[in-house]
Amino acid sequence: MTATPSPHVSGLDYRASASARRSGSLVFIVALSILSGCASRAFVATPVDQAGFLERAVVQTQQTVRVAAAVPDAKETLALTGLDLYQQGIQPVWLEVTNLGEQPVRTAVRSVDENYFSPMEVAWKYRKRLSEKGRADMERWFFENQLPRRVPAGETRSGFVFTHLAQGTKGFNFDVYSSESSHNFTFFVPIPGFFADYMDVDFQSMYEDGDIVRVDTAGLREALKAVPCCSLNASGDSLGDPLNVVIVGTALAVRRSLLRAQWQETALNAPETTVARTHRFLGRPPDGTFLKSRPDGSERKELRLWLAPLLVNDSRVLIGQVSYEMAGASGVKAYENHRMDPDVDNARDFLMQNFWYSQSLGALASVGGVPRSSISAPLRNFAGAEYFTDGQRVVLFVSENPVAMDQTDILPWRAVLTD
Repeated sequence: MTATPSPHVSGLDYRASASARRSGSLVFIVALSILSGCASRAFVATPVDQAGFLERAVVQTQQTVRVAAAVPDAKETLALTGLDLYQQGIQPVWLEVTNLGEQPVRTAVRSVDENYFSPMEVAWKYRKRLSEKGRADMERWFFENQLPRRVPAGETRSGFVFTHLAQGTKGFNFDVYSSESSHNFTFFVPIPGFFADYMDVDFQSMYEDGDIVRVDTAGLREALKAVPCCSLNASGDSLGDPLNVVIVGTALAVRRSLLRAQWQETALNAPETTVARTHRFLGRPPDGTFLKSRPDGSERKELRLWLAPLLVNDSRVLIGQVSYEMAGASGVKAYENHRMDPDVDNARDFLMQNFWYSQSLGALASVGGVPRSSISAPLRNFAGAEYFTDGQRVVLFVSENPVAMDQTDILPWRAVLTD
């Protein structure tokens, strides 16, 4: 016969068991939240070989070295690592090096970005967001997925270089060395969602063949006399800024020179280029506008370029104007608060030295073509901005390959100031 517990005892037992159940539930909930928190603080990365951005890889081969390069955008980087590297100003560059030769080769990571981030440096920035195990997993992932420094003969190695974020097309150099040779690559890797202004220009059909004047280096000096002094406004009845720059080189040489000198592309119809687009040469707004800013954003240089109907041997001729924008504004504010440094020669000489020190100049010269003015009697552009100048243009003959500074030819068209 089964004994029936008394109600009193049963009640006591019921209350105790209910309390225990509530306590157990609380423990379970706390444990679940802790486990859940630990899970959220784990490091989970997508295998690199499954990443979609690899489909956009750009491949180049030089003799016995083949290099593939790809750059994930912000969303792809987040999907790959679970970390918003772009928000930290870090842009991963994936490189794959195939050594087809019989000697081992070494990769020069510094050639991609001289101030690159080390893998452990990147991981350190996210150390507080992960659990202890998550941090260890993250550090191991970044360490194991960096670009190896050595590639044995007949083998392939790949990995990331963690560079500083650059908006627009990712342009960079990459050097690979062996004991007997060097291989110097230059990549321009498009980033999804960015369309540079010059990409919207049909340079090939811009001029009819009969409209292009072909000259040699000596003849260029005479040909430049026909170039107007200044840009014009949209209606063509008022002078703008002086056309104080001439760049001569192949399309590749121009892009490489701008890359070495760290000029940034601008997006099509970007607010930052609103002022630039009010200036016309041969009836066109700039074919391409490039910016170079101080790290603190207090000032920037602006370079506007137009393709001219001139060829020097097989090299293009670009007519341009460069100036300082002192307001330090960006976006729409750059248009509303535009304030050009009236000493336009300062920006012109900066550009010349910028290209020279970045080893892009095969030759340089200086020619007249701009009306002289002084600080006491400045000229004004169509927007009312004052400027003064010694009336000279710099002519920069740019090179596809680096040129040592003491190997740059200074043409005796006019003495060039280099101080």
